[in-house]
Amino acid sequence: MPLISHWGGPRHGEVDEVPAEQLASSVLVYDGPRWFGVYERFEPRQLQDTSRGPAEVWVVRE
Repeated sequence: MPLISHWGGPRHGEVDEVPAEQLASSVLVYDGPRWFGVYERFEPRQLQDTSRGPAEVWVVRE
């Protein structure tokens, strides 16, 4: 599973594995139960080194 690094919003600074099929769109929507948020792929695409490996950066959509 790809790793996503979140920038801004309710998941700022968190790195998570996200199923590849959820990344088919340029928008990633979290609808709870713990938090809500909409993130979009940072353009141009960037990878960030994390303790879990390289993660693609997604930013909160305002």
